[in-house]
Amino acid sequence: MTSLERRDLLELIGPLYRGLRRAEERCAREAGLSMWQYAVLSVAARDDGLSQTEIADRLAYSRNRIVNDLDLLEARGLAERRAGADRRRYSIAVTPAGRDAVAGIRAAIWSAEDALLSHLPAAGRESLQELLHQALGRPSAPEPALAQASETPGRHPAARPDRTTEG
Repeated sequence: MTSLERRDLLELIGPLYRGLRRAEERCAREAGLSMWQYAVLSVAARDDGLSQTEIADRLAYSRNRIVNDLDLLEARGLAERRAGADRRRYSIAVTPAGRDAVAGIRAAIWSAEDALLSHLPAAGRESLQELLHQALGRPSAPEPALAQASETPGRHPAARPDRTTEG
């Protein structure tokens, strides 16, 4: 491929990202949550016992905004704050109802992703997943039955679970 044939990755990925983001927002909204509330719940369900600061950092999300999201998730019986060993740190536990909510939203998101990528054969969708895992430097094995959010445009929520931010 010559430099004239090559296109910027963001130019190629941008429309796909926007479609995926709209689908995720819609799926979460239909379940009565914002995309961010789904993302918080999803990360907490995947890695039980994280603090709200750790969840915010993994999502590159505001440490202040997550408080309101957790208040709502707790009021709806989807998550609980539990006192930590030093009483200054709360861990977040996802309730069975919260796990059911994540599973339902995730199934709807995956269905929307399949529809968005329906012009690709199944092997092409699998290859895309594999290449994205490789590009992010992650193992390509599927995650446990749970995942995702970001405040930075162009980066998917929970795209960098190893990221920490100053804050």
